[in-house]
Amino acid sequence: MGATGLQYTLAHRLWQARIHGGQVPVESAAGLTSVEDAYDVQRGIEALAAMPRSGWKVGATSRDAQRSLGADGPVTAPMFAPFCFETPATVAVFPDQSSSVECEFAFRFARDLPPRTDAYSLREVVDAVGSLLPAIEVVGGRFEDGLGRIGQARLVADMSAHTAFVSGREMIDWRGVDLEARRVDLFRNGRAVRAGTGSDVLGSPLRVLHWTANHLSGRGESIEAGQVVTTGTCTGILRVSHGDDLVADFGVLGRVEARIVEDPVGLGL
Repeated sequence: MGATGLQYTLAHRLWQARIHGGQVPVESAAGLTSVEDAYDVQRGIEALAAMPRSGWKVGATSRDAQRSLGADGPVTAPMFAPFCFETPATVAVFPDQSSSVECEFAFRFARDLPPRTDAYSLREVVDAVGSLLPAIEVVGGRFEDGLGRIGQARLVADMSAHTAFVSGREMIDWRGVDLEARRVDLFRNGRAVRAGTGSDVLGSPLRVLHWTANHLSGRGESIEAGQVVTTGTCTGILRVSHGDDLVADFGVLGRVEARIVEDPVGLGL
C-alpha cells in the first residue's frame, strides 16, 4: 500500500475513534514520515467527516503545552460545526481518550484572509477580526498512548487533539483590552485550579493569529469571514472526567461554562 493509502487508513481509524470512541494503535501511524504527511491525514479526516468547517483550532502555542505534547511548535486543525457549542454547554467525551480542557482566547473573523504569496502583516490580520470570544476547548487523544509526548506528527494527524469548542459571549469592542495582561481563571467543580494570562501564548493571542494566518496561507488554506480561530491554552492542559463542571473566568471578557459527561456509546454523527 502506498503513502496515500496509509494516510487514508489512518484518517479512517482516527475519525471512527473520534465519533464512536475507542483507541487507535500507535503503530498505525508508522507511515507518517513528516508533519506534512500528518496534515494530509487531516485532509482525509475532513473528507470523511463531510461537515461544515466552523474555523481553526490552533494549539501548542505555549512552551508548557509544547513540552507536555512533545511538539516543536504550533499546530492547526479545522473545527467542525457539530463540535462547537455556546456556553453553557454539555460536552460528551469518551472515557478512554485522555480528555482535557484548555482556556483560550478565540476570534471571529469579519473578512476573508485567502492564500497569497506575500506574508500577511500583523495589522492586516488584526484588522480582519470582527470579535473576540472567551472559550474552553476540550481536547483528547485518539491514539492508545494518549497525549503525553505524542509528538508533532501524530498530534497533527489526530486533528491537533481537538474534541470540542465552547464559546462565551462575543465582544465586538475588544481592541482596548490588554490581552497580554488579561488574567484567566479556571474553576473545576467550584474550586480554582489553574490561572494564566494572554502572554502565555506566543507572548500574545494576536501573535498567534498572525502566525496562523501565514501558516494557513502557506498551506493554501483560508480563514473565511465568520470562522473562529483559537489561540491555544493559557491555563495549561487539565485532565477532566465525567461530571466535572468547568468555568473559565476571563474577567471583563466574560465567563464560559462546560459540563463534561461520558459517552460510552458514540456521538451518533
